[in-house]
Amino acid sequence: MRRIELHDFPIDLMLRARQHSEALVREFALIVHGSQEDTRVPARLLELAAESERRYSGLNPHAEDVVEAAITRGDHYVDLELWVPETFKQETLDAVPVLLEVEEYCRNGQLLTLVTPDDLRLFWEWYLLEFVRQIDGLEPVSWLDYVAANA
Repeated sequence: MRRIELHDFPIDLMLRARQHSEALVREFALIVHGSQEDTRVPARLLELAAESERRYSGLNPHAEDVVEAAITRGDHYVDLELWVPETFKQETLDAVPVLLEVEEYCRNGQLLTLVTPDDLRLFWEWYLLEFVRQIDGLEPVSWLDYVAANA
């Protein structure tokens, strides 16, 4: 297992990202189960979401408690410590092409309301990159520093 530190983790963006992801999964499930159109991209996202849930759900309950306490207090940012298997890096890199396909599908498939807004895209980029970087042994980059460097 590898220790990952997420500094200045943005609570509000995380909540919006979670809502966006849940909406996307719901919409894609409807497409897969009730559509005559090409469902390969929605099916791949659903498979990725199910596999991610199977592998990582409940992996860091202490971090979930920290986030819930921050939400209750009304905090905007919190520092998190997570533990993930080293395989998480490759699994993340393997997921990127599917996530890019999903983005393109939403842009071109009459699902414009599900296209990831720029601020959420930046959040996901930072979030996933931190796992990859830190598994490689690099020091954490806080959300606020990442935004300052990439805005």
